[in-house]
Amino acid sequence: MEQNNFFKIVSAFLLGLIVGYLLGKANFSGAAMPRIEANSSVKIQGQENAPVTITEYSDFQCPLCHSFFVNSYPTILENYIKTGKVKYVYKHFPLNIHPQAPAAALASECALDQNKFWEMHDKLFENQDRWSGNPSHGDIFKQLAADIGLDQAKFNQCYDQATYKNNVDVDYNEAITNGFRGTPTFYINDQLIVGAQDTKVFTDAIDALLNK
Repeated sequence: MEQNNFFKIVSAFLLGLIVGYLLGKANFSGAAMPRIEANSSVKIQGQENAPVTITEYSDFQCPLCHSFFVNSYPTILENYIKTGKVKYVYKHFPLNIHPQAPAAALASECALDQNKFWEMHDKLFENQDRWSGNPSHGDIFKQLAADIGLDQAKFNQCYDQATYKNNVDVDYNEAITNGFRGTPTFYINDQLIVGAQDTKVFTDAIDALLNK
């Protein structure tokens, strides 16, 4: 009996350490953290040698990701990416609470296969209310592929066969390894920003790095 109690105490102690660690990982908004990055498909826009790199871990079905896309992304695109100051990297982090998100990520990877990831990226967010929660989401993705001029037969085969599922999984597992728990989550160089923050949060972080 004493031995059993001992093991129970040790197990409870270890469980407490694990829970404390996970909670500590969750409280990281705005902090600088070590960055763990795996090999994955390349979804980049901007100059390769730009002084600032933003990496977004995102979910096409996430309302907050849509909010960032509408409110902050255009400013970053026009003022920093197109001017050569920022290299922008997109990573998939489809959350379990968004059932169509993995399929949307697959659609974007099939567009990437035809060098039109960013066009599909924009279309998926612009039409989120059409396909999110829709059982016919696959048909909508195929129509969006046609709208941006993709080879329809090639896209359909890629999507139907989930050709690039591994690319989505690699990004997702990278996010989990980094301890992320929600979307959108960003690295601006090594600074972590969590959530669809006000545009000024992003521009201030970028400008601080550019002015170093």
